[in-house]
Amino acid sequence: KTTPQCIQQKAITWQHFNCGHVMILQTSSILFVWVGRSTSSCERIFGLKIGTKLKDAFKIPEIAIIDDGYEQSMSSQRKEVWNGFLSLSQRFVQPLALTPSNADIVLKLYQCDTVNGVFRVELVKTGALDQADLYGRDSIYIVDYFCNGVWIWIGRSSHKQNRAEAMRHVRGYVIKKGYPASTPVARVIDGLEPAEFTSLFPNWISSDVNGNSIKGLSEKFDALTLIQRPKLAAQIQLMDDGTGDATVYQIGAEDVKEIPKKYAKTFYSSNCYIVHYQISCTSENNISTLSNSIKNVVYLWIGSSASTEFRQTGEAFLAEMCNHLKKNVVQVRISEGMEPPHFLQIFKGGLIIFNSKSPGGEGITNIRKYPSSFVLKVVGNSSYTCKAVQVSSKTLYYPEDCYILKAPDNEIWIWCGQYSTGDSREMAKSIASILGEYNLVMESNETDEFFNSVGEKFLKQLKKTHGNIVTPTMNVALTWERQRIGLYMCSLEQEKHVLCKIFGFTQKDLRPENIFLLDAGNIVYVWIGDFVSNDDRMQCWDLAKYLITTHPVQRDANMPMAVIRQGEEPITFIGFFDNWDKKYYENYIPFDKIRAELETPGIPVPVPRGSVHSDSATGDDFDRYQKYPLDMLRGDPANLPASINPTRKEIHLTHDDFVTVFKMPYHDFEELPKWKQVELKKQNKLF
Repeated sequence: KTTPQCIQQKAITWQHFNCGHVMILQTSSILFVWVGRSTSSCERIFGLKIGTKLKDAFKIPEIAIIDDGYEQSMSSQRKEVWNGFLSLSQRFVQPLALTPSNADIVLKLYQCDTVNGVFRVELVKTGALDQADLYGRDSIYIVDYFCNGVWIWIGRSSHKQNRAEAMRHVRGYVIKKGYPASTPVARVIDGLEPAEFTSLFPNWISSDVNGNSIKGLSEKFDALTLIQRPKLAAQIQLMDDGTGDATVYQIGAEDVKEIPKKYAKTFYSSNCYIVHYQISCTSENNISTLSNSIKNVVYLWIGSSASTEFRQTGEAFLAEMCNHLKKNVVQVRISEGMEPPHFLQIFKGGLIIFNSKSPGGEGITNIRKYPSSFVLKVVGNSSYTCKAVQVSSKTLYYPEDCYILKAPDNEIWIWCGQYSTGDSREMAKSIASILGEYNLVMESNETDEFFNSVGEKFLKQLKKTHGNIVTPTMNVALTWERQRIGLYMCSLEQEKHVLCKIFGFTQKDLRPENIFLLDAGNIVYVWIGDFVSNDDRMQCWDLAKYLITTHPVQRDANMPMAVIRQGEEPITFIGFFDNWDKKYYENYIPFDKIRAELETPGIPVPVPRGSVHSDSATGDDFDRYQKYPLDMLRGDPANLPASINPTRKEIHLTHDDFVTVFKMPYHDFEELPKWKQVELKKQNKLF
């Protein structure tokens, strides 16, 4: 987590100016607050607060807020004072340092050793890491995540001298690699690994000081109890007890049709479905606390073999329905096999998924017709973890599981493995009752009637099963432990998405001017602040996918994604934050409002149309681009940064330079015909 700080410079010079900084120039008559275009809203507000304190402390008559690239737009009086300390003719503002994309960064693991007094490292693995890669209690490893951090892991039985000199060695490694001086470096002891280190490894098993594994919490929770305890609700991902009203729609290529409630628990892999769930807020259930957060959850369920056409129609209908509901709504996209607990709770654990095409062919179908014969595997043992998934008739039948079979003679059977739990059997009965009357048999106690009904094929497959093997496939998605939950702030640098992870996050880190991603393990929440621009809101799903695909720990590309808005957070989200205050944002004052109150009345100050960090809700693309000196842009194209398009150099000029060169603002230039734009750029050596 980065805390803004104010540092007094030894000399007043342009060398200190960077577009990622807020600078304060204190004079006897005017206190200037210069705002870099790439600064965050937190830094800007902090700069104004410091400026106000200095103005009051030194009794300076006037405060002026100057935007990066708009210095020439100051009044003549202010320019005269400014030029007395910093000549605008010598203006030079450092652009942001080139930040590598998360997609370009690869985790690297090195094994370390000291040979004849020389510290050596050997590359062991690149890409996704596993806890098992750190083997040997007498070993030392370096985990290299480039500028995101470099860790040196010390085995608890490693040599005393190596442990003592670990930090010196890892600092030398960073210098040798040529990494930025700001690269975080940490020493990690075996068994005492911090969360930021363990989050780089999937399924990290923590141990106590004696090396014993720390078991996770396995207690079962009642959903109604979780409503009153947000932390537990977040852990198990239940918004309520599933007693609210649910409407299911089947998506066709060009149309959408509501499914009768009697048949709404049956899905087909070739289709997409919309589930509109209205949260129950009755006083009887004592969950009125939800009335101020969300009232509707809209799920888009995408079948594993659904066509692109169906997906696109489903996404459009999801957006349309949420726009219609307007407020108090959460929208969630989920893929087959990755259903979150609350989605399963809506169906009371009775969701049935057939992997065949829905009867009637493409599009809207008659959902009442089930396949003539099938085998369903029951996954889970409670109403929020259970579903029934169609498997092949050639599947192996494991003694830990329950299966529902529809025989060719239309008889419905439940086959329960001898090691299946009572809860699993009860859920199997509940699902089978949806299909009709059923008969239950236990492994090793099958009747002749059962074998005659299901046929010899079942008996052959049953004999192929060996041992007590638990299949890992089609498990219900569960969340990670609390310390592995990650919060990321989204920004735009060099026209690329950049995700900044915030450690030890709190509600105060969620700034209304930004978009944040909460990685809760097997679901990603996209939190959208009230002051985020409409263009940035349109990219919310892409941001979630970007996090999933660039995360150092290998993730399932089909994991669920949810979009929520400021002030409409579900308890499954707020439970990850300590002491959540629903009224926190009521008194929040954005930068633009603070600025308007501070500016001296009667002196107009041009306000930029946007920023690199998209903190402004009204935007023009011109101010989003990095700015470079005019001489650099007119120089040799080979010396330009890779992010600059040689045919569009003009967008990298500051506002002042642009007006000086083209004698018009960028907005007017953009309305000119393309040929005229090219001609002007050639005349000014910018093409």
